[in-house]
Amino acid sequence: MNEIIDAYSTPGTERETCLTATELLKLMDSAGIHRAVVAPEDREIAVNNTSGNDRILRMAGQSSGRLIPACTANPWLGRSACQELRRSAAAGARMLVLAPALQGFCFGDELPAELLAASAELRVPVYVHSGPHSFGSPTQLLLAAAEHPGARFILGHCGSTDYAADMPAVLASAPDNVWFELSLVRPWAAAAYAKAGHRDRLIFGSSAPRNCPAFELRMLDALLPVQDYPDIFGGNFAALLAEVQS
Repeated sequence: MNEIIDAYSTPGTERETCLTATELLKLMDSAGIHRAVVAPEDREIAVNNTSGNDRILRMAGQSSGRLIPACTANPWLGRSACQELRRSAAAGARMLVLAPALQGFCFGDELPAELLAASAELRVPVYVHSGPHSFGSPTQLLLAAAEHPGARFILGHCGSTDYAADMPAVLASAPDNVWFELSLVRPWAAAAYAKAGHRDRLIFGSSAPRNCPAFELRMLDALLPVQDYPDIFGGNFAALLAEVQS
């Protein structure tokens, strides 16, 4: 069986992310997931970047390789944000998480430009939470991707739920350096995206504990069989990870 990778989870202690590493690994085992990205939670993304990144790095380091650490850095910190990304990547982080709604910036603005340039240099994929308002719209990500062709972007939640109606046009017009993560996406929409010719850009993610990984996989498998789409359920994301500069 091909490796299944969950591209986004948030083990932590906050209201919506109460989940330990042990509990996450049990959820992964019950779902048949081999590896999963672990990302900082909301407070860490907004203000506690360094302590959040260190927590995630420690967690991943104790998982025998099953948990893949992501890091975050607030673009408002300027050069310090770039330094935090470089530090975290050197320590093992394999994805940068940005959340415009939490971090208080418009993704189409020039504010994250220096940080995006650093991510391009390191070949670290940039996961961007879409929604819940215009600061995180998919079209802004497309504009940023065109301006930073050396960076690689993952649109978190594939525009769902606020921008689901925009996604056929977004998928059709996206530059080659944009991928789309499927947490919160309705199974029938994910299947339609794949059958429309976008399967090489789709990436499975559960966004646990906000969603149940086993349930997400079961619902997707009914319309998008895991055995028929190993690229979506692991291969596409594994290829991105393989390019990260240590």
